[in-house]
Amino acid sequence: MGPAHDPGLVPPPDEHVRQRIRSDLDTNILVEAGAGSGKTTALVGRMVALVRSGESVERIAAVTFTRKAAAELEERFRDRLEEELRGSRDDPETRQRLLDAVSGAERGFVGTIHAFCARLLRERPIEAGIDPAFVELMEAEHESSLLDFWRAHLDRLAAAEDPLMTAALEAGLRPTELRRVFRQLVDNPDVRFPAEPVHPPSPEELQSIERALTSWLDAALALLPAEKPAKGWGPLQKKVFALRYSRDTKGWDTAGGLLEAMALVVRGSPKPTQNRWGDTSESKGRAKALGADLETLVEELGLGDLYDRWMSHRYRPAMEFAEAAAAAFAQERRRRGLVSFQDLLSLTAEVLRRNPHVRLDLGGRFRRLLIDEFQDTDPVQAEIAFLLASDPTEAELDGTVVEADWWSARPRPGSLFVVGDPKQSIYRFRRADIVLYSAVRERFEAEGAVLSLRSNFRSVPEIAGFVNDIFAEVFPADGDRHSPRGATMLPQRDPRSAPARGVFRYTLPKGDDWHWTEDTAQDEAARLAAW
Repeated sequence: MGPAHDPGLVPPPDEHVRQRIRSDLDTNILVEAGAGSGKTTALVGRMVALVRSGESVERIAAVTFTRKAAAELEERFRDRLEEELRGSRDDPETRQRLLDAVSGAERGFVGTIHAFCARLLRERPIEAGIDPAFVELMEAEHESSLLDFWRAHLDRLAAAEDPLMTAALEAGLRPTELRRVFRQLVDNPDVRFPAEPVHPPSPEELQSIERALTSWLDAALALLPAEKPAKGWGPLQKKVFALRYSRDTKGWDTAGGLLEAMALVVRGSPKPTQNRWGDTSESKGRAKALGADLETLVEELGLGDLYDRWMSHRYRPAMEFAEAAAAAFAQERRRRGLVSFQDLLSLTAEVLRRNPHVRLDLGGRFRRLLIDEFQDTDPVQAEIAFLLASDPTEAELDGTVVEADWWSARPRPGSLFVVGDPKQSIYRFRRADIVLYSAVRERFEAEGAVLSLRSNFRSVPEIAGFVNDIFAEVFPADGDRHSPRGATMLPQRDPRSAPARGVFRYTLPKGDDWHWTEDTAQDEAARLAAW
């Protein structure tokens, strides 16, 4: 591919934004920048400008999303410092600052958020309540230790006849079914799940349900054909078989077994396929009456409401059991000096939130915090950033306020610089939600500045035009807290640099008997490569 557009020859339309990034060092700035917009160059430019202004490199922390991005950013920062130093005609003081930064670049920080938190915790392990020589668990190691702990934990509780396990069993919960809840609590220790008590159905209500279901099931079993119908069993017949299996295996004399039966009944009320119950009008009539009896039973006993009440009742013992297990697992990790990736985040946030003097010290240690890919930031990471970039209040320092609230924290002027692209917010499954990004954006609008880099140095005009047309249909012009705003990409690359320009459509021929196979994929790839 040919050379990309050189912004030094013809300034891009948003050059004034890039100049502000390098010069407005006392303002907290959020930059929205899409792929190919030169955001890494802008980030490096601000870091170098901070050094030129007199900021020591050891007070600068640049946080990236991946190790690969961190390595690239660190290399480009060093290269730019050396380039500036070689071509420097500045005064001796500025030149000395550049020289100090080149020789001591490792004293600053460039890396992932987890690596940054690990560095902070190693400086303050006592306040974090962890072994100073703690070992960071890789994901596979954490997963293995989690499963080992869970199995051993269940064995310990069973041997001790633990009351939480007893309560779970009485609610029809099997501890092995709660492992997913346990994992969620381990991965999200900052989230609180309120569990108000809900009274379960009374023993009298449960007995009435058992008698009614037993009577109906016995009648249904008596009406079942001796052999499977030619067209297969109907929906109501399948429900009868499921209820029989539940009664025979689980038993309806326990809350758990009866709960399963209630679930089978209230989840849909299939009408009987009358011709599957026999060919006579009498058999068809009995089948119709059987279906009507079940609907009446559900309505008269209020099974739907009772089932909902029972499920609500189970929530509290389920959460109490899982919360206790998650707390025990956290204690186990601390006892063994092991720290997961999530521990790095949650412990750092806790230290900054509860120890204002530590926060003041670490905030002085890293006076300038720059964060890339901010749209991938979750609430815990955002809390760390805002607390570290702001000084504690007098009320926090004297103990009047026990815990700091990062939503009310006011970052020091110029202490926070973040870059993100809300259109690339794809990590909602791990709580990096566009709503969080939008809320933080509103704070920058009110207390700092929100800038936009719209020039694109990666794509030729045909590609940029194609993307702009698609995005105009997908993203609103103004945007809101739930959807990022649209932003037209301004291509800057010389179109002559691309040997094959444009957007091309490749159509696979399809016949009536065409279907996708691995051979089809290989054939398509070969055809595209040859073309």
